[in-house]
Amino acid sequence: MLNFRNKINRLLKKDKYTIGDIIEYFKQDGIFAILFIITFPTSIPSPAYALGSSTLIGGFITLFLSLQILIGKQSVYLPEFILRKKINVSSFRKYYVHVEKILLKMEILFKKRNNTIFNYIFLKLAAVLMILNAVLMIIPLIMTNWLPSTTITILSFSYLFKDGFMFLVSLLFSIGVIFFYCFAFNFIVTYIMKYKKQVYNYFT
Repeated sequence: MLNFRNKINRLLKKDKYTIGDIIEYFKQDGIFAILFIITFPTSIPSPAYALGSSTLIGGFITLFLSLQILIGKQSVYLPEFILRKKINVSSFRKYYVHVEKILLKMEILFKKRNNTIFNYIFLKLAAVLMILNAVLMIIPLIMTNWLPSTTITILSFSYLFKDGFMFLVSLLFSIGVIFFYCFAFNFIVTYIMKYKKQVYNYFT
């Protein structure tokens, strides 16, 4: 049985596919495969640019797909005109040499184990956490893109490898990320309100 990396290698043997072809190729793993593909590039550590809006499109797609997981869809739903859109993957080959090296390293950590974790409850929890991380990716602020994107990449990769242990670790990591941003935003808002109050008292 082919793993995700080998499936990507086979996919790259042809130049053009429709989005519908790619979804059909990954079959029941289509949603998580697309989630991995769209978040992997923005999960590679790099200097922030465009004021943190680099994950804007990926965030919207993640939000849309995660909602589908939440309502129990087994396959990706996209409008017909999007499914017919063709993608030329030949230009991706020259970059994939570096991507494959990273995937090989990830395969050392990810193994097929503890499949019982991929049940109704944990998949719904994963969907909720990915929705929250997607919202963070959409926010055009520096420091709200890389970490949420990485969280979704790890979650989707552990699902694609059917690694229940790493999937559970990814869920816990995702919860930690959400709590971190809640604390950070609360701290910033509290500080701003305190500063505004001091300024108001100074002038009154």
